Amino acid sequence: MKNYILYLILITITFSSCNVGTYGNQRNDNIDEKLRREIRKLDKKIIDGIANNKPSKIKSLLSDKLIEKSGSDISKYIDQVNNFVKSNNYNILDQYYVNNSTTGIGNTLISGVDGVNDYTLNYRALNKEMFISLLLTDNGMDKILITNIYGKYPDGWKLNILQFGQYTVNNKTATELYNQAKKEYENKYLVDATNNMLLSSQVSNPGNGYIKYNKSKEMENFYDKLLIEIKEKYAFPITMDKIESKPKIINILPQRMEEGYFPMVNYVTKIDLTDTLKIRIENDKINNNIDNLFTGLTKNKKYVFYKAFSSMPNGKNKIPTYGFVKETE
Repeated sequence: MKNYILYLILITITFSSCNVGTYGNQRNDNIDEKLRREIRKLDKKIIDGIANNKPSKIKSLLSDKLIEKSGSDISKYIDQVNNFVKSNNYNILDQYYVNNSTTGIGNTLISGVDGVNDYTLNYRALNKEMFISLLLTDNGMDKILITNIYGKYPDGWKLNILQFGQYTVNNKTATELYNQAKKEYENKYLVDATNNMLLSSQVSNPGNGYIKYNKSKEMENFYDKLLIEIKEKYAFPITMDKIESKPKIINILPQRMEEGYFPMVNYVTKIDLTDTLKIRIENDKINNNIDNLFTGLTKNKKYVFYKAFSSMPNGKNKIPTYGFVKETE
């Protein structure tokens, strides 16, 4: 899974102390349109700099302290994110204008209370005037969240915080995957629920420490519960005794394809992988019996993938494998 998840990249300024003060904020359409147009120009420069791998365009927008903090690393960061962001098209998730009574105070912004994807955004305000743009870019199956936190300086708006993170996987946010996993759990589809929570956990921090979903703790507790239950129910590797060759199921993980994520059943076989006829017959039997072991594994999915190993993988040596794709619809 590590090959497909965009790791969070953080460029920020940290503070050792916090001042005391007050602040107010406006959100989205309540923000003055002239100000939004001004910020839109800056956001477009950032997106263009990422999509075209031109860090110089972005560096000119950084505050002096952020330049001091990031230095030449900005080129490395942009080069990495460019692998995921190839288009300069974007949508605005949310925007906030914040007016502080003094500098160095903590700002806490709440998107909502009961919405599926509601979150809290926290950061330390370096300036009396701050502006936050949360932008979404689409690279096909996934959306990337770009968090731009600007401060108002004498010479204009400058970036204090620039953050990149993966917002969706399989076209769903962390909380949407969580809701799907809860339904699967209710249907006793334990493997499906666990795999969706695995994906959910990998996009649960699209803004790193700055953005936290309201349901974060609830999702963590549910995932911990699933991991305990699946460990108690399934002691991998599991031998399929009803099949003469007795293949051993190693694990079942989500496999990414252009059409989405589907289960990948990894197993060890005693059959010579060069004997393609016998290995296919065995795989047909595994596929016909897989739902008896793992409830719901083939339900509501277009494909189930299988990978046969000639011996138990140890993570060190390359082991011969043979793959299968089964259509379930």
